[in-house]
Amino acid sequence: MQMRFNGHVWFQATSQREDTMADSTISPAGTPLDRQAEQLRGQLRTQSEAFWEFQDRLLDHMEGISRAWFLRRHEGTHAALKTASRMWASASPADAMQEYAGWANGSIERLTRDALDAQTHVAIVADLLLNATHKVMGGPSEAGQADIMTPTDADPPVAMRNAA
Repeated sequence: MQMRFNGHVWFQATSQREDTMADSTISPAGTPLDRQAEQLRGQLRTQSEAFWEFQDRLLDHMEGISRAWFLRRHEGTHAALKTASRMWASASPADAMQEYAGWANGSIERLTRDALDAQTHVAIVADLLLNATHKVMGGPSEAGQADIMTPTDADPPVAMRNAA
């Protein structure tokens, strides 16, 4: 068997086995192989779109959280500069310590906001990733909807060893 394209021989079977293989792998349009290829293209398209949409949303979120973190750092350095000036101009060590305590409270508040932002960030990233996965997979799986953390009556009790 010979396969020609634009006058060139691209494939020539030399035995019955090769001729059969050529017939099963190179098929005319509209055959099951073409339909599988189209289905695969569709799946890959969905996966790539979900991936890049996830990346875009993640970058937007990371930009926002980074901007907020840098603003807090600027607030902290400006507050520290003002506090240092007031500490050196204070009349007594007690007044200087009071200025320092005010700055330290602001610093703790900024660190608390950092921690809350980090916690929120983890939740948002998990949600973005879950949504991207659901888009690729066509929705949550049955296992993903199951309450796998709830023990059942069939679960045996866990024996605890005595520490003594």
